[in-house]
Amino acid sequence: MSKYTLKAAIKYRDNLREFSNISQAENYFIAHKDSLLNRLRSASTQSSVFFPDYTVESLKRIEQWYFDLYEENAFGKIGLSQKEFECMMSVYWGEVIIKNHGDAKWIVEEYPFVQGKYELLVNKGLINVSIGEHFCDLYKRPNNKRKNILFREYNKYFTANL
Repeated sequence: MSKYTLKAAIKYRDNLREFSNISQAENYFIAHKDSLLNRLRSASTQSSVFFPDYTVESLKRIEQWYFDLYEENAFGKIGLSQKEFECMMSVYWGEVIIKNHGDAKWIVEEYPFVQGKYELLVNKGLINVSIGEHFCDLYKRPNNKRKNILFREYNKYFTANL
């Protein structure tokens, strides 16, 4: 494992929530996911670019909205911080997977390297993708010049596995 990968894993671990048991973690994450999706639905009424219809193509539109808000420094105008929007976007990405793949589901698992810390994942067969901070700071990603990483990540993980 490289130093960069190790640092990223430690930072990720440190940001995970701690719970007494998996039942507590599941209750929290499912309620939190639902809350984020409801807030996104509400915020989207202020957008002419994005409507949460859970289609794969909508991933391009939510990312366009994200970049519009970022470039205009306008997250506050819709009552959100950039981090809140990024969390909602990550959960929306997961929900698009769930709605478009009958065998995909939300799961909560204990982080394998730290007891008592849990994470929310999308599972489809042998694929588990952590939702946590999957799409934070998209504007910093050098491999996102076309501003469509959500769509490409969806295709990377889930199109070949239909």
